[in-house]
Amino acid sequence: MKRRDFLKLSAATTGAALIPVHNLYAQDEKLSPDDPQAKALNYVEESEKEGQRCDNCVHAKGDLESEWVGCNLFPNKQVKASGWCNVWAER
Repeated sequence: MKRRDFLKLSAATTGAALIPVHNLYAQDEKLSPDDPQAKALNYVEESEKEGQRCDNCVHAKGDLESEWVGCNLFPNKQVKASGWCNVWAER
């Protein structure tokens, strides 16, 4: 291997090691109603609106049959499927 090729490979390998890797197996934490963003959107864990729940909202993602679901509004957090917030929109 030529010295120039070795230096290019070394630089590329070192640079790749600096790129953060997202753990695909990490569990998202559950959203607390006390979270500042949750408070701003009036998030509650038990919806009082007839037919409006997080699990039938357009922003919900993931397994919509679970007790906790992902939400596009709260990245890396899960919301209670029976919850609700001001941004609820019909799926």
